Amino acid sequence: MALGDYRFPNDQFILRMKFGAEPALGRWFGDLLGARWAEAGMPLPDRIVPVPLSRERLLERGFNPAWEMARRIAAALHRPAQAHALQRVRHGTAQSSLPLDARSRNIRGAYACSARFDGQTLLLVDDVMTSGATLHEATRVLLRQGAAAVWIAVALRTPRDF
Repeated sequence: MALGDYRFPNDQFILRMKFGAEPALGRWFGDLLGARWAEAGMPLPDRIVPVPLSRERLLERGFNPAWEMARRIAAALHRPAQAHALQRVRHGTAQSSLPLDARSRNIRGAYACSARFDGQTLLLVDDVMTSGATLHEATRVLLRQGAAAVWIAVALRTPRDF
């Protein structure tokens, strides 16, 4: 599920959130996603998991936008969220700075998970989906840890014609 496309004026909210240190925008996106999920009558996940930042990126930003969103979605849906279920174990080049064809290689092996999710349905949350490489890699790790299914919720997605 996505709230909309990553293009003007929506993209300005993401840029302010991530690079303008405005975590309240992440909470706002989370509230909107939680409400949209409930209004659409989507099935409830067993747990909600944010895409993690590397330690370096977290120190740089001071917060994880995906966690700000995930915890508000969790509150809206009355489901548990796990901030550290998935870990970013390797810092790399920012995905946004890479061409689309390089993103899968860049993110491969960047995530780990020590928790087990046997038979559970997870909702994986991130701020923007462009190529899908980050979400694909995170999903691969969660499925390897026993998740029965991984659903995706993002604030914005890059349109196909981008």
